[in-house]
Order: sequence, then structure tokens, then C-alpha cells
Amino acid sequence: MATNSIYNTPPPTYFIVAGEQSADNHGALLMKAMLAQNPEIEFKGIGGKKMTNAGLNSIEDIDKLAVMGFVEVIRHLVFFRKLTERVLSEIEKESPNQIILIDYPGFNLRLAKKIKSKFDIPITYYVSPQLWAWKEKRINIIKKHIDQMLVIFPFEEQWYEDRGVEAAFVGHPIFDEWTPSTKEELCGLLNLNHEKKILVLYPGSRLQEVKKHLPILVQAAKKLKDEIPSLQVILGAAPQIDWTQWNLPDWIQVESKYPQKALECGDLAFVASGTSTVEATVFGTPMIVTYKMATLSWWLSKILVNVPFAGMVNILAEKEIMPELLQENATVEKLYSTALSMLENPEILQKMKEDLNLIQNKLKGEGASKRAAIKILELVK
Repeated sequence: MATNSIYNTPPPTYFIVAGEQSADNHGALLMKAMLAQNPEIEFKGIGGKKMTNAGLNSIEDIDKLAVMGFVEVIRHLVFFRKLTERVLSEIEKESPNQIILIDYPGFNLRLAKKIKSKFDIPITYYVSPQLWAWKEKRINIIKKHIDQMLVIFPFEEQWYEDRGVEAAFVGHPIFDEWTPSTKEELCGLLNLNHEKKILVLYPGSRLQEVKKHLPILVQAAKKLKDEIPSLQVILGAAPQIDWTQWNLPDWIQVESKYPQKALECGDLAFVASGTSTVEATVFGTPMIVTYKMATLSWWLSKILVNVPFAGMVNILAEKEIMPELLQENATVEKLYSTALSMLENPEILQKMKEDLNLIQNKLKGEGASKRAAIKILELVK
């Protein structure tokens, strides 16, 4: 471990755990904000390329943690048990000033229990698990083992308060990395024609998701392209995935350098449910929310999940402002027909944009990462 030359003491060390790509984005922004407060800080833990580039010494490839669904998680239990032991070993060796857990509750909440049973180290949970959607009993883990809860959706602060947990809404970190651009500017960057309609395919950031979604999205896009020959189709491609394993038609532009810019420039997007629906909301891009998973996982989710919508955009709106085509309804024909009615009716797309603007105003909170960083640093003091 490095030594602070001025005080001849070790620099503050933070152990940070992110288990998926959206958490990697949020984690990198948080790390940069913390380093802006104190450049001596060192980070160790688990994260992706963005967090590594921000200075994280990561002990595991984040892509190995990209597992979704009940059945899929069970298949990887041995891996997660071994990873937990590795994390505990690293914490014992490093003796960090604080633990920062970012979302990823299936792993992180169990990890929090293990950490507190062995170490007296404060834990901040950044980006709340969606306990308001399912597994509310997990709040008992948070009450017992989490020292600080930082949330990014405004309603979560009150939800926790109603259940006896102090939580702080810091704003959504997506606003920290996003600078609005005109459609002309975006199309110039992506080599698209701003005068023609643009359909965005956003199948997810996990290989498991892409395998389920991409073939359906491509076939639906093909039917739309046949109906509207001038339609431009762009794939917002997660950079960690090898897209050459799919034989995509040449009329689909694959954008892995600026996938979020691709989503921002679209007139309409097919979006796999998840964080991406929040991104599309912030960008003001009308969307059709879609998702498919293993049949058993879907059946269990229907029993256990207690919110009426899959897309965060609709949860925040408290009504379905963007159509959802899930599981057995996520078909080529339904995606095609729903998208065609939207693309051929500008008034529908305009109403959607107005609805998205209302949700944006609920989420806004520039400086979320800085506010989170300050609260984390103050907790140690």
C-alpha cells in the first residue's frame, strides 16, 4: 500500500463493489468525485472498465457477475460463494476505511452481512436495491448492516423513511455525465441523416439479455424497414460484448463507441427493461419496453414482484406512458405493429416526449456523484 508522504500514513482506502455495467458507470463517476475531494484516496474492489480507468484495482472481471434471473443465479452459486470469500480476504488484508456497495443486491446484501460479522467497517449502499418492487424483507438487512443509504430516485427517500430507515436522495448520476445535444449534432457524430426517422435497438448490456432480445428486435426492425425504406436503424452496442457472433444485416449500424448517443438520437427505441429505460427517459427518446427471460424465472417474478410495470420509466410515471411488451408478448409481430403505429403518427411520439419531460423533472439533480462522494467521506470522519 502506498504511503502519504506528508503525514507518513497510509492513504485512505475504499473497497467498492459494482456488479454490472450501469453500476460501473455510476461507480466511476463516484470515484472521480471522491478523488476531486481527496486525490490521495485508493480504491480496491470489483468494477468494470470505467471504474478501472478511474483508478480501481479490480479483483474480478465484472462481466462474470452479469447473471440475471432466478435459475441463472442458481447455476452460478459456487462462483459467487468463492467470490465472496475472495472479497472478505481482500478486506481483511486491506483494512479499508469504508465499504461502498453499488446496487446488485443479490450479491451485495449477502456480502454486507458477511462483512459486518467479521469487521467493524462502515458500509455505504449507493443506488438502492429495488426493495419497493420485491423482497421488501431485505430491508432488515439494511437496518442491521448498512450504515448509510444513498438513493437516486426521489420516491425512495420517503419509502425508506416510512420504514424507519434514514436514506438520502442525491439525484441521478446520469445527469453528471450527460450533456444535451441537438439531433443534428448527434446525427453528425454517428453519420446519420437527421431528416430521416431513426430506430434504435437497445437489447441490453449482458450477453444473456442480448441472446434473448437481439434476434426478435432485428426481425421486427426488418419488417419496419420493409414498410418504411428510409428508416435508419442503429444498434446501441454494449462495448464489452463481441457483436461479430451475430450475422447482422448491413442496414443496421452497430455503434459500440457511443451507444448512449445512439439511444439519444432515436425517434423511437426498442429498449430492454432496466437502467436503459431511465437513460431513454433522460434523453427524451420514446421507447417500447421489452424483455424476455427463462420461463421459470418469469413465472417466479410474476409471483414475487409487486410493482405493476417492468420499465422504471412507467414506475416513475405511475402509469404506462411507454408500451411494455414482455415475455410472451415480446414477439416480432407485436413489436413491429406497435412501432409502426408510433412512427406513422407524429402526435403519439410528441405526447410521449412530453410525458418523458415530466419524468425528467422528477429525476434531475445535477451533481449527484459529488453529493454522494461528500456523504461517503463525511461518514468516515
